[in-house]
Amino acid sequence: MNKIDDKQIINWIKNRKFSKLTFLDNCWQTDENKWYLGFYYFIQYLKQECLDDVIAEVISRHGDESSVYCYLGDTANKIYNSFNEQHIPACFYRHAIKLNPNNADAHWGLFITDHNTNSCIKSLKLYYENNQFKHLGHRIDTLHHRSPRFSCFTLQDWQFIKSLIQDSNVTCKSDMLVFVYFYLDEVEACLALIELMETVSVEIIEGYFNRNVISKEFALSKLYDWEIDKFLGHDHKAIYQAYVKKSEKAKLTRGFLIKKAFQAEEYEDVVSYHEEAPTDDLFYRHDINGRLYYLLALSYLKQPVNKQILEYINDKADSLNDESKILYQAVRCKHKIDELERLFLKGTHFDHTIDSWGIYQEVTKALDSPGLIKHQIYDHLSCELKSLETKWNDAYYYTQLAEMKVKLSNGDMSSDDFLRLYNLGIECNEFDFVIENVTKFHASNQPTMSSYNCIGVCHERKKELSHAFEYYKLAIELMHSSKDYNHIIIGNYIGCAERLPDVEIAAEEYNDLRRRFNTDLVNQFKLHTFTAKSGRLFKYSPFNVNSIDALTNQYFYLASKKQLNDPIELPALSKLDSNNLIDTNYRICSLSNNNNSILMWSHYAQDHQGIMVEYWFGGEFPSGVGIEKVSYSDESKRNLEKDLYVFNQYLLTKNNDWSYEDEVRIFTNVKEKINFESFEYPNTDRTKINARICSITLGYDFPNDKRKLIANIANTINSNRESYEPKVILRESFISQDNCFTLEYRDIDISKI
Repeated sequence: MNKIDDKQIINWIKNRKFSKLTFLDNCWQTDENKWYLGFYYFIQYLKQECLDDVIAEVISRHGDESSVYCYLGDTANKIYNSFNEQHIPACFYRHAIKLNPNNADAHWGLFITDHNTNSCIKSLKLYYENNQFKHLGHRIDTLHHRSPRFSCFTLQDWQFIKSLIQDSNVTCKSDMLVFVYFYLDEVEACLALIELMETVSVEIIEGYFNRNVISKEFALSKLYDWEIDKFLGHDHKAIYQAYVKKSEKAKLTRGFLIKKAFQAEEYEDVVSYHEEAPTDDLFYRHDINGRLYYLLALSYLKQPVNKQILEYINDKADSLNDESKILYQAVRCKHKIDELERLFLKGTHFDHTIDSWGIYQEVTKALDSPGLIKHQIYDHLSCELKSLETKWNDAYYYTQLAEMKVKLSNGDMSSDDFLRLYNLGIECNEFDFVIENVTKFHASNQPTMSSYNCIGVCHERKKELSHAFEYYKLAIELMHSSKDYNHIIIGNYIGCAERLPDVEIAAEEYNDLRRRFNTDLVNQFKLHTFTAKSGRLFKYSPFNVNSIDALTNQYFYLASKKQLNDPIELPALSKLDSNNLIDTNYRICSLSNNNNSILMWSHYAQDHQGIMVEYWFGGEFPSGVGIEKVSYSDESKRNLEKDLYVFNQYLLTKNNDWSYEDEVRIFTNVKEKINFESFEYPNTDRTKINARICSITLGYDFPNDKRKLIANIANTINSNRESYEPKVILRESFISQDNCFTLEYRDIDISKI
């Protein structure tokens, strides 16, 4: 078996794949990997196990409590390293600093995760005082990556950093020194250093160019490629020429150059780029925008239209928001299906499933057209595409299975490779092959709930239900022992039992499994990068007893179906009956990515007399509570697909009429109120959501006699926050002076209310 790398372990931790992490039970106390101990801490934390033994082991290795929490902060920074998760390691570093204000590593960690520049300077001073010169040089070398925070440094801070860099005991690169000279306004020294450097931050280049210290040509020669637009602003001719010059040294895509040439009104260049494009230029082959720019350039040059390209664009008319006739859309779909069929017959395009192909995506998107859905030709086209999809993906699975069999014969398999092999075998109906090889795997490896489940699926597909149930039961037992509850395995176990006349699951076990099924299903829906912009969501509501209570007691209220304003919300689907494992008692709390909607102010905020609350979300939710964006679909398409994707149709899909809401839902079937607070690791209440109120905006017609009350609420919330936590901002909406059809927001001085 191949050694498992840290990235894989982190992926399993974040996805709570505890059954895959059981190997750490035997090695977390060893020195095999310095991160295993920290990984094990977070595994036990997520499983809600006692952490005393783990903390004791960390103390024995690191010596004191402050170092313990600094190490845990470093581990958290490895696991939770995306921008919307950095509050987790920051809490550990902050706790370490409370225990020892002179912990240099903890101060540095807090700077990296919380952008605390005071901690940055403190850490550098401590490294220097402790004669940790090598470590200090490394820190300074990485400091220039944090340039957006440099404006927070004082002149005294920059003088201190300069003294460190110039100290003979400290060895570091020149990347940071150029910022030091720039912020200390030591122009000659800075320019001399810039001459020696290949690239320099646009912040420095722009500063000197605006002061007429350097020429435009020199400035462009020192910029990173992606900073040219920012530097040149709206001078499109200069931007284009700069990229042309860059393309002589570095490859830029044809479509990108066409766009820049068009913006610069260099229409002859646009035509040349398009007509000289080689047939094997994969980046440009399906570039619709490039062809649009080409057609526009021909028009500006008064040259004849290229009918072939026009036809190509017409094939994609719906993606350009052009009005297209239903039958023409059908012709376009059929043309693309035929093109896919030709690719399939060639037999050389099975490196990916069909849905990764742009042509397939174009067809499925075109088939979403409301007019086409209602037309009689829709079923024929849809069935034809589905048949092709099945053939194509079967070919892909057989190809991948053959490759995995070669890997198996060479003995070069990881545990994940084995699982992939088995799943491919099931897809290709090679059930005996899977059963035989999983059995061999078990002879020399510890069985997992996934491997048991694979055998169970194979026996079930072979209609050997009794054997299937035996293996599903083994999978369930491992699931319970590892606390890695999996809704797919639970569904297989219960579904198989229901088909066996001599097997009956006790009511207590069934209810427990059904509860865990729904919990794991909901846990699949986590806050991710695209759920909310910068982790912020907004809720419009009236200002009444309920909203006041929710603000002061810090909770989200989740409404039942009867309390919703749309009668077809949480629809009664035929697949959601008493025999289905998905519960029908879900409740939802509706928030939005749209922070300025006249309609929502009118519909949900008491005709502009209410409020809009802005929330920040850290990402941590209690088990059994999910969050996801709502999808919007044509009602006819929803009706055709009502027996597919049942959970999403039931809970996370609305008709297109509601798309203006840009809704995000918190949902659960556990309770009607879920409290929230801003987590402070390591002491967190996992029954709550990690969130906080950022701002409260008053509606345009918010009553004057209630302004004092809302100000008191904001002040109360702020008084309970730590000094480093951002305070709640109070705002009010007003009709824009520049556009009388829109609302704008402005801050309110709470102290003056």
